[in-house]
Amino acid sequence: MTANDSSQDSQRILVWDLPLRLFHWLLVVCVTGSWLTAESGVEWAETHFILGYITLGLLSFRLLWGFVGPKHARFGSFLTGPRAVGKYLLALGQKQRAVSVGHSPLGGWASIILLLCITVQACTGLFISDDILYAGPYNPLVSADTAATLAWLHHLNFDVLCVLLVFHIAAIACYRLLLKESLLTPMLTGFKTVEQQYSANAVHDQRRLVALILGFIVAALVTLLVYLAPEPSSLYF
Repeated sequence: MTANDSSQDSQRILVWDLPLRLFHWLLVVCVTGSWLTAESGVEWAETHFILGYITLGLLSFRLLWGFVGPKHARFGSFLTGPRAVGKYLLALGQKQRAVSVGHSPLGGWASIILLLCITVQACTGLFISDDILYAGPYNPLVSADTAATLAWLHHLNFDVLCVLLVFHIAAIACYRLLLKESLLTPMLTGFKTVEQQYSANAVHDQRRLVALILGFIVAALVTLLVYLAPEPSSLYF
């Protein structure tokens, strides 16, 4: 087969919808910003607090989008059994390029683990306190012992999250260098080049109106969460 024939047998299709891509990059901004503001001192506490609430909103949106979004955004499209993950790992071990239009069997579970870790980080931050200057908005609802336990989990989970993010970035680099496949470009543009036989898996309806409605609902719920919180002793999250 010539290079021209190979090019004709490939097609550029939409895989990642705009709402999913916006979620992804906004989450990157929030996680990065939360880390920077946590390390920057008391004067950044309010910003840290706000970023935490935005992160909760984004995670809530992703949960809902995993059921009502386009095909590749849905959990059912990429959460596979151990056999599929094992076959995929075997192919990677042999440096073979296993075709996955959306998330790969391994990448799907990796993304869920990463999201769960971020969820734990955001939720525990609501309740922790250092007993001197900082307290999460819902700290008054838990005992001092519970708050201490959640604070320990918050800091431990952050270390775990850092390790996961390093693996995430390393995986992107390995795919690019070893398998000659860019995972970053499709998440920026939404488009991916696949063989003709997989072109039927293209996303044709990005459901932007549904995403907009869900966005308003999630924003309202997060706002309600803010206003229902007991009076915090500080704006640290």
